[in-house]
Amino acid sequence: MPMRAVARLALPFSLAIAALANPQRAAAEDLALREAASMAGVAMFLNARAPGLVLAVVRGEDSFVTGYGETAPGSGKEPDGRSIVRVGSVSKVFATDVLAAMAAGGQLALDAPLARYAPPGKAPLVFDDRPITLLDLATHSAGLPRELPDPATPPGEPNPFATYKASYYWDWIAGNRPACRPGTTAIYSNLGYGLLGEALGKAGGKPFAELVGERIARPLGMADTTLRLSDAQKPRLMTGLDPFGKPDPNWEASEVMQASAGIYTTADDMVRWMRWHLADDAAGRPARTLAHALWRPHDGLKRLVGVEATDSEGMGLGWVVSRPKDRVPLLLGKSGGIGGFMSYVVLSPNRRLGIFVVASKVDFAMFEGLRTTIRDLAAELAPAGP
Repeated sequence: MPMRAVARLALPFSLAIAALANPQRAAAEDLALREAASMAGVAMFLNARAPGLVLAVVRGEDSFVTGYGETAPGSGKEPDGRSIVRVGSVSKVFATDVLAAMAAGGQLALDAPLARYAPPGKAPLVFDDRPITLLDLATHSAGLPRELPDPATPPGEPNPFATYKASYYWDWIAGNRPACRPGTTAIYSNLGYGLLGEALGKAGGKPFAELVGERIARPLGMADTTLRLSDAQKPRLMTGLDPFGKPDPNWEASEVMQASAGIYTTADDMVRWMRWHLADDAAGRPARTLAHALWRPHDGLKRLVGVEATDSEGMGLGWVVSRPKDRVPLLLGKSGGIGGFMSYVVLSPNRRLGIFVVASKVDFAMFEGLRTTIRDLAAELAPAGP
């Protein structure tokens, strides 16, 4: 076992000694939170076999952030709360935060047809009399393919994300009707979120990236949450491994991918974001109510593809909603993988609990271990209730 891991395994015992010496300080720092989170972090890091891993946990007023391994293979520098990571499809619940905020403020309606925001002459085809709505896109129930690469992309293009283009998305959807009646089937769709980002930009009168800054990053003080890194931020971006074990070049997502998978952030920023989701202030309550609701129950849908069909109740706005089971509380969850990173975030609004983890290696088989450990940690940290 690596020496750093051994040191972290000893951390809970040192905290226990500190508790005896200074019980008030231990209570303020929430010894139970730190002990459970640090042990879970060690387990996830050793099982992931990734160069680095960062964990952030929020419970009530307390939080815990820690890193394991290295920011890049061979760097010798341990990641921390300021290390910049990519969250892949966790970006989708940032997009739905924008959607919920705009809906709560009356700038758009969740059931508004996508056609309202289409470029001239590019209105999406309908299925019989049923148009695609923004809610269909946000709940993966629009009947659209998972991906839609532009076949005209030059074969020598080095950036694999350059093949995803808004112009091609609109051309395609104007000539191809959904595969099924919207609202009747769940099929995970990055294409759908690309179109959702386009619609949000049109409704908000500015590019999607600016809406993320205006609606989320700046109000919450998330200085390192962005769709495009500055030169000053780039040195803090962790380097992950691609599925073949090689350092990933971290190609920037194309503009139409931003709502689907474009977010860069840090664990410290994710703590701020989770705190907002777990708060109950009057100003944020309308948007949170929309964001956390179960909008598309799986029960009664004709098909479920890519939406954790066997262990969830259905879809919220981007969130997979899982039922309480075996002491694991009701959770809103979202996973992601891109550019050398695998990420997972869960919220338990009823228990004021949020957990975020990111490992710097793309390995979908490894993800199930992360997911299981996070759910076990949620069970440990969630109070039993009345």
